[in-house]
Amino acid sequence: MRSTRLNAQQKITGRVKYWTIPGFEQRGCRVAFFTRYGGVSTGKTRGLNLGLNTEDNPANVLKNRQNAFHAGSFGPYLPVVGNQVHGKKISLVDRHSAGKGWEAKRATIKKNDGLMTKTPGLPLAVSIADCLPILFMSEKKKAVAAVHAGWKGMVQGILISAVQKFKQHYGIRPEHLWVAIGPGIGPQHFEVSGEALAQLRQVCPKAVREKPDGRTYYDLWFAATAQLIQQGINEKRIITIRECTASHPGKYFSYRREKSTGRMLGIVQILQ
Repeated sequence: MRSTRLNAQQKITGRVKYWTIPGFEQRGCRVAFFTRYGGVSTGKTRGLNLGLNTEDNPANVLKNRQNAFHAGSFGPYLPVVGNQVHGKKISLVDRHSAGKGWEAKRATIKKNDGLMTKTPGLPLAVSIADCLPILFMSEKKKAVAAVHAGWKGMVQGILISAVQKFKQHYGIRPEHLWVAIGPGIGPQHFEVSGEALAQLRQVCPKAVREKPDGRTYYDLWFAATAQLIQQGINEKRIITIRECTASHPGKYFSYRREKSTGRMLGIVQILQ
């Protein structure tokens, strides 16, 4: 019997460091959350910058993406990358979308913050630098999704949309889903106020962290987990890597910390 509770592990392949979940691979799915270690980029985007929409030489980004692709043993299709807009749209893709947004940003799927597929060997990629990369998989009816979940997307209900889309399009019930939540900005750095705080209180009031100095912070990991559980996903099937991107400048890119910076990717695919 395989254990229900799974753990994330860090791997280094060819100087590229990333998080993976071996137990997902046993269930027919491969995931990776890349750090900024390795890579050929320099300056503000030093390391493994995987974002084409950054102040970096595109040739460096493409070399980094190639290294990450091979380090994570993805493929045979090239990954699909969406043009994220902090919304809640999730697109169904297949092999005909392979490579979109991977080698040129102009080819990305427009106005999209989530990708979903049943195509084996087709990696789905989500770009992050503080927002949460959230990867879904179903073991029985093979299907996966990659979701970009910042606070705006969470307020709009992108995680709810993802769970509902699995059921509506693939007949996969929430209790059959597994979820991996990757590194993102932690509550010690995600300060919120005003209208943003009011909206986030509606999403998950228990994720609010009020400090003695009067400042208020928000735990995106806690809120995401709570939303997923509310949608019917078993808490034991949610694996969270609680490493704060804003707290580790040598390991992760962080938009809130640096403004002009690189991007990391979370990638998921069904094994062939």
